[in-house]
Amino acid sequence: MLDYLETEKSNQKTTNLDELNIYDILRVINQEDATVPLAITENLSKIVSIVDICISTIKKNGRIIYVGAGTSGRVAVIDAVETVPTFDVEPGTFLPIIAGGEKAFFSATENVEDYEEGGMNDLEKNNIKEQDYVIGITASGRTPYVKGALLKAREKGCKTALICNVKDPELQDYCDIVISLRTGPEVITGSTRMKAGSAQKMVLNMISTTTMIKLGKTYKNYMVDVKVMNKKLEERAIRIISEITGLDRNTSRNYLLKANMKPKLAILMILSGKDKTSCENVLKETNILNEALKKLGG
Repeated sequence: MLDYLETEKSNQKTTNLDELNIYDILRVINQEDATVPLAITENLSKIVSIVDICISTIKKNGRIIYVGAGTSGRVAVIDAVETVPTFDVEPGTFLPIIAGGEKAFFSATENVEDYEEGGMNDLEKNNIKEQDYVIGITASGRTPYVKGALLKAREKGCKTALICNVKDPELQDYCDIVISLRTGPEVITGSTRMKAGSAQKMVLNMISTTTMIKLGKTYKNYMVDVKVMNKKLEERAIRIISEITGLDRNTSRNYLLKANMKPKLAILMILSGKDKTSCENVLKETNILNEALKKLGG
């Protein structure tokens, strides 16, 4: 029975939703969405703890594994895959595992979330190791698929966390840290693709982005490790180099080419005045641009 869950209750502010005009429906949705950041604010200290573990995990060559079903799984995929072009991390550093596999990202395969063994098996298939960090994501805080994954993670000695949208989730005993994003009843009763899903996405963005910042993947507020995979990203890299160094676009482009399309290396070469080999060697010692500049006397 799900009747007791906050996410399944009827929202008393939207009982006449189908009678409203289009503008008023949009206004109500917008007003409800505005409550999402407040639910996140209440959890900032716990999110700090998760980020600390993520940083430590990656330094030890572990993976951050997101596990979810339905909307929660799809949100996890969106966040995880974008870390590759944004921060040039190895694919799988942030690994999303969704109930039903790739097919479930495009099609509703909701029945697969009902089986604990599915979550356990999928972690095994992805060669779960003790140094990995497993974060379960489930609006209800009770999804069997996620429970199975958390059980398997605990069995392997992994640290675990849960992101949910209810108080006192059923799965809290299987996690070291629980983030309860209490977004309350949805505009459409039980449709957790709305506020609950938005809150989950925002928190995952915060976790992955802050982890990458503290691992040296940015300089000031620039994504200096952006992976140049298309013309748009190439232009972004050139603009980043130009704005940080003060050089014109053409000169910045030439440095990007010299640096094998690695913006951070190009910037270090420009700001330090050192040759490519020297800069590459320092970046192997420290991936943080400020620290690399100090080592090179820049």
